[in-house]
Amino acid sequence: MKPPLTNDQLIMMIDWLNGIKHEIKEVYIKSATGLMLELFMNRFQRSIEKLEVQDQYIKCEGINYKRLNFEIKNSFSSYSSWYTLDFLFSMDTKRIDIDCSKFLEEDINMFLRSWQEGKTNRNLNQMDMITVGERDMRKVLKDCEGVLMDPRTTKFEVFEQKNIYSSFFSPREPNKWIHGGIHIRRNDGRLAVIDNSKYWTVNEHVSEKQIEKYEITREIWNSEDDTWFESWFHIYFF
Repeated sequence: MKPPLTNDQLIMMIDWLNGIKHEIKEVYIKSATGLMLELFMNRFQRSIEKLEVQDQYIKCEGINYKRLNFEIKNSFSSYSSWYTLDFLFSMDTKRIDIDCSKFLEEDINMFLRSWQEGKTNRNLNQMDMITVGERDMRKVLKDCEGVLMDPRTTKFEVFEQKNIYSSFFSPREPNKWIHGGIHIRRNDGRLAVIDNSKYWTVNEHVSEKQIEKYEITREIWNSEDDTWFESWFHIYFF
């Protein structure tokens, strides 16, 4: 969706996509203006497996698309911050990957609390988010009743979601082990593990960097005065 494509041409293309009988598995948007993206989001009506918006420079001023108007079954990813919190709430995909996020502590907290209360994103298995600037973790976790876990005694094997159409990867190929993290529970008992560490392993053995990160975090966790900021949010749902 790159100029000089006109709005009328884009409408014709979207209407054609809505009308074809073949399954549409993936929509990949490499470049678009904000108004073109808004037009696509508001007019497209097909159920798809994956939506990826790669453009890092989409301007979202004056754009109105708070809710998703079509189904994304498997994954949503974006490299720019045009989306809103309500937009993420409106999807029930399995995976969300968002980079350059401008979400503040209150936004992330609202996302976690809404999931905990079973209101939104009930089928989510994994969320990777990198924020523009660091966020105060005490505000992020406010009222979530999070528990900081020791990486030496707590571990989970994560099966990374590969490209489901690739023949090079098995869908059950083990990818990484998550050690420790912050545990929060949904009202039905389902577990979310928030991993702020950039260190993970491909086996069961915890690394020294993970232990060091945990010990530093534990000191701050047990202190009422120390501040604790993070920009990497890897959240796994079990």
